[in-house]
Amino acid sequence: MAFDRPPVRIGQVTSLTGSNYMGLENRDGAALAVEQINDAGGVLDGRRVELIVVDDQSSPQGAVEAYHRLADQGVSAMIGTSFSNASLAVLPHTNDRRIVYVSTGAAHTQVDPIRPYVFMTPPTGRLVAEQLLRYLRDHGLAKIAVAFDSDSDFNREAWAAQETMLAHYGIEARAVESVKVDTQDFAPTVAAAAESGAQTLMAWVTGPPATGLARAFRAAGLGIPFVAGIGAASPAFVEAVGPDADGFIVATSLVAVGADLPESMTRAVIAALTEPFIRRHGSPPSQFAVDGYTAAKLIAAALESAGDDDPKAVQRAMESLSCLTPEGEYSFSPADHSGLDGDDVAITVIRDGRFRLTSWSHDRMRNQLK
Repeated sequence: MAFDRPPVRIGQVTSLTGSNYMGLENRDGAALAVEQINDAGGVLDGRRVELIVVDDQSSPQGAVEAYHRLADQGVSAMIGTSFSNASLAVLPHTNDRRIVYVSTGAAHTQVDPIRPYVFMTPPTGRLVAEQLLRYLRDHGLAKIAVAFDSDSDFNREAWAAQETMLAHYGIEARAVESVKVDTQDFAPTVAAAAESGAQTLMAWVTGPPATGLARAFRAAGLGIPFVAGIGAASPAFVEAVGPDADGFIVATSLVAVGADLPESMTRAVIAALTEPFIRRHGSPPSQFAVDGYTAAKLIAAALESAGDDDPKAVQRAMESLSCLTPEGEYSFSPADHSGLDGDDVAITVIRDGRFRLTSWSHDRMRNQLK
């Protein structure tokens, strides 16, 4: 489609180099969304969306530098990095530059307390933590062992939030073990879980620590469930662990189990993402690709609602935006910059290399999906 008016510029801070391989998936999701938006006529009565991507080099300082480079180019809004440690470093700068920053990192402290220009796409660690506690309670798993990556702001904060809610759900942590992003030997962590008498291992890990812990868990032959937070909600995790991942319980976004959802508008919106993504990349979108896609769609909806590409107008529109996306229906307000609720978190089980919706989640969603 030919456009004869100046484009609307959206920036994206993401990891194109360094250890955060999820940044490439993040970029791919955003690129697909922008392509779909432009194919449908763009925004603001026929203006093309131009996505400007800057590498954060998988580091907090790199993210800050990328953020300022984009702000200097006059973007109307930004999609933020999926690397929570880097995203948190950006946040203080948003008060000065006053450009909407839709983070794809999952640390809940990005939006608690509220910062006027900061929003986020993933379900917060707190939402994920509480949904997992509901699942554990309803399955009689009252004694847990916990392993968390202390180098990850998201996983550390998600566990801290979950710990405050244990008593409310009648759950006790029998052992709590911290690991690090460069941990190589997870056998002591798994042994501590086994010796604690826990009924399940609750894992707050992402990337290499997730893979290493999962393999050590299977090697130990523990006869208890392995339950993981949303950091493990990636096809890359399933592929890396292989058949040993079967039976693991993982919190995911709705997209990961779109085909298992009850018939709904949400399921149709998910298909509009997953089907072209699979055709283009040969595999389903990871959580990180989904977040990039969703952030671009939310910004486009805010631009249309504002009727203007001025960053301040976009910010006002974001704070009253309701928008159905593959991750659920976001309802932002001045007091809520995360927009989702607990049942936008699916509790899944890995079967034959795929995330499948548990009957527990299916029953909860049957009458709630739009």
